[in-house]
Parts: sequence; structure tokens; C-alpha cells
Amino acid sequence: MKFTRLLARRTAPERQVIAALRGRLPARLAALPDAGSDFVALVDLAAQQGVHCFALQSPFVSDGEVELLALLGSAQRRALVGIRDDRKDAPERLLRCGLLLRDAGIWLPVAQAGTDKASSALSVPRPEQAGLARARALSLARSRQVASTGDFIGIGISRQYVSRLCKEGHLQRVRHGWYRAAPIAAEMRLHHHS
Repeated sequence: MKFTRLLARRTAPERQVIAALRGRLPARLAALPDAGSDFVALVDLAAQQGVHCFALQSPFVSDGEVELLALLGSAQRRALVGIRDDRKDAPERLLRCGLLLRDAGIWLPVAQAGTDKASSALSVPRPEQAGLARARALSLARSRQVASTGDFIGIGISRQYVSRLCKEGHLQRVRHGWYRAAPIAAEMRLHHHS
């Protein structure tokens, strides 16, 4: 087991959010209206998608909890910059919980280590945002040479969109959950034939 999967090794804000996901809201979060029901609904929705949280007493952090930390951190920043997604598949509950955390003064780190097993709740960017999302994803992949799904989630790029970038030839899958930018020559051929 990786040492980062020990609950005690997580930051204080991460431990507070994990406690909320497990059913024990920190006092400053519990003081906000509907916080309890929103977090219960988020955990239920995540469980329906195969993303699970450990029991309250567990000294470890589950893959699902790591995934939810990344998604909530991203949701906090999406709400902060005013990005609004009105499609019916938008993660409204996720954004609501991200706002509740922000209102309670609980800020999650920008980048989180994601997992390969849990499914992402963030949706594919709208067409008018796709160019910016693609640029961010390619910039990340080029700067790190090989980037994980969690790295992309940490900057607000869903695993569905990463898959789409692979199908379009912008990214190449190195192994399960790890990607690199396609060589520049391949991208030039893609744009030349478009």
C-alpha cells in the first residue's frame, strides 16, 4: 500500500473532506444548510458509478475517495472561475459540494493523484471550451512527457475527454491510465487533412 493511501498522510482539508464523504461533516461544513444531504447524495451517486468510500473508521483512503477529492478540487475551481455547464449530464451535485467546501473555507489542492479504477464524474467540455481543454491537456502531457489520468483530472480534464483526445490522435496511450502527447509530426498530418 502506498504511503499516500494512509489517511493520516493526507492534508487537513483532504481529511476533512474524506470525513464528510464518510458521513461525518466537520463543524464548519455541518453549519451550512443542506451540506449533509448534498454529501450523502454525492456519495450515493458515486457508488452507483462504482466509486466507493471506506468506512468512517478506516485508516486508509480508497481509490474512490482519491477520485472524489480530485473531482471536488476541480469543481471548486470550476465554480470559482464561473464555468457553468447547463447540460443535463452536468455534475451539479459535485459542483454544489465544491461550493459548500469553498463556503466552509475548506480548499482542496489543485492537483490530485487520480486512480485508474474509478470513473470520472466530470463530463466532456462543451464545443466552445474544447480547444482550451485540448490545449491544457496537451500542455500537461508535453510538460510531463507521460501523464496519468489523475493528472488530467487535477486540471479539470475528464477521463472521457482524455479518451476522445486519444481517438482524435492528440494523445497516445502508453499503458492503462497513462498517456503522452502525440508526436508533433502526427498532429501536423491530422490538421493538414482536416
